[in-house]
Amino acid sequence: MIFNHSFWGRSWMFSFLVTCAVAGASAQSAPVLDYDRTITRSIQHNEEHVYALASEAGHHVDIKLAQQGINLGVTVSSPDGTVLAAGDQQRHADATEWFGFDAPEAGTYRIRLTPQPGYAIRTGLDANAFVWDGERRVPYEQTNDAGSYTLTARQTDGGGDKLDRIDRLFRPYATSGSAGVAVGIVKDGAMLFSRGFGLANLEYGIPVSPHTPFHIASVSKQFAAYALAALHDAGELSLDDDIHRYLPELKTPEPITIRQMLNHTSGLRDQWVVAALAGWRMDDVITQEQLLGLIFSQEALNFPPGAKYQYSNANYTLAAEIVRRVTGKTLREWTTAEVFEPLGMRRTFFYDDHEEILPERAYSYDDRSGTVKKSVLSFANSGATSLFTTVHDFVKWMPNYRHHQVGNARIYELMTTPGVLNDGTQLNYALGVAVGNYKGLRTIDHSGVDAGYRSFMLYFPDQDVGIIVLSNLASCNTVELARRTADILLDLPAEEAKALSPQAPARPYGAVDYEPESPASDYTGVYYNPEIQTEYRITERDGLLYLSHKRISDVRLLPTAADRFKGTYWIFNEMAFTRDRRGRVTGFTVSNGGVSSMAFTRLEEETNKTKRGTRHD
Repeated sequence: MIFNHSFWGRSWMFSFLVTCAVAGASAQSAPVLDYDRTITRSIQHNEEHVYALASEAGHHVDIKLAQQGINLGVTVSSPDGTVLAAGDQQRHADATEWFGFDAPEAGTYRIRLTPQPGYAIRTGLDANAFVWDGERRVPYEQTNDAGSYTLTARQTDGGGDKLDRIDRLFRPYATSGSAGVAVGIVKDGAMLFSRGFGLANLEYGIPVSPHTPFHIASVSKQFAAYALAALHDAGELSLDDDIHRYLPELKTPEPITIRQMLNHTSGLRDQWVVAALAGWRMDDVITQEQLLGLIFSQEALNFPPGAKYQYSNANYTLAAEIVRRVTGKTLREWTTAEVFEPLGMRRTFFYDDHEEILPERAYSYDDRSGTVKKSVLSFANSGATSLFTTVHDFVKWMPNYRHHQVGNARIYELMTTPGVLNDGTQLNYALGVAVGNYKGLRTIDHSGVDAGYRSFMLYFPDQDVGIIVLSNLASCNTVELARRTADILLDLPAEEAKALSPQAPARPYGAVDYEPESPASDYTGVYYNPEIQTEYRITERDGLLYLSHKRISDVRLLPTAADRFKGTYWIFNEMAFTRDRRGRVTGFTVSNGGVSSMAFTRLEEETNKTKRGTRHD
């Protein structure tokens, strides 16, 4: 994060004000937080609010903190002043933070609310914030100047066994009218726990259950990887084959192996980012055929194959197409016959037809902009995403990484072998899954994010324990929920709780530190990229530059250096303009988390008119 000089010149004042605010809160008796009573207050970035909460020994306390315009962390101190718990799971300025703790002794606990830098989706400048949110590659701008919150506490009986504690962890999502979450746990090949909380459909009040089908986004990738690993094992292809052998339409000339493709070291541009640059929206109907056309039209890579790791969904759309061309079956057909039916996963399949009716499915919602909205997803593609499954089904899959009910040990060894770069660097990404460790235990995992869907799979092969958490609420931190479930289930050591400290206010969204030397008129004009057949027009209004496209709201360009800009729509995170020998601007390149230096050429006015079919006299 960058701060300008005037901020640093005021930093001593910020520290002084925070010290005074905290000291004042400590010196005075903290206001009482009563159970089931709502408190609504405003708060500034340099304040902390402290509440006194009485609890009996052995009880469990749930804190609900609805944030509006400011992100807050929560610190809980026991009656003797020891920090019992602290955290900030959401990190969004407009979302609800759920926080729970067990009271080990009777007495008065202190609940401290501390402003923290938080991501803001509801910004005044980014009118495209929700146009392509699910596969966003650049973090949201942060904000933390001021806002308000609503605070509620509820007390329930504590204690119980491990499964009771896990149930309490998810119970806040059972709140009336909230989208929800489902959790499934498998141990030694048998279902240990499965439950649903909240609603799968808010319009009709349909509850989430262990049998509710969820779109699981990128957790889908391991099944495309399994298919190619199985075909390799059967001798029908080799993971070291050049993908051009199966995909001759691909225009990028560099050889790319199937293994590099599955390891995300291919250099292929991310399909969703390229689609966004082409003016597509996430709520468009997006088919497999459309995505293949978009990928096949790319003429350059982000980097030489094997040179680095960069997550790209295009890799797994191509994986599905290779499966189809080698076997004559779509990925849906192949995985249903070879994986899902043999395992009894009867409600699991790749959803490759957006018009198909799926009874009792979970729909997608986003609550991070101050209100709850539908987050529409109309994908008709597979490989990178689009698997629908239930937690009841998915727990049947995870033990295969150890027991091989479908496939064999060779296939799963391929799937869990980390990728290696050209320079010998070992990755933590293998084939469709990440391999690593959590608190000293080996893990196989993957997360998923599309629209308002959130998913996380966490499998401990040595303990033969698997956890799957699926949600249809964008603010739900499925990764944290799965890890806290593992902490309880496997008796993993708790991390030492440390009180959160106040943070300086985040840099205002759209703030500009660089004063450009070149006039705005240098950059105005029409720019075109033939690979995606897309043009953007840059215009000047009141001394400011705006970039326009017929399918998105205008994007303001913020100068960051000489001939360098950042757009207020995240796909234009870095724009670098090029000039000819006479100093005339000839084009620009765009870079972000999924595309590197994609070039747009400035059109001559006459060329532009001809391209548009304008008649000349």
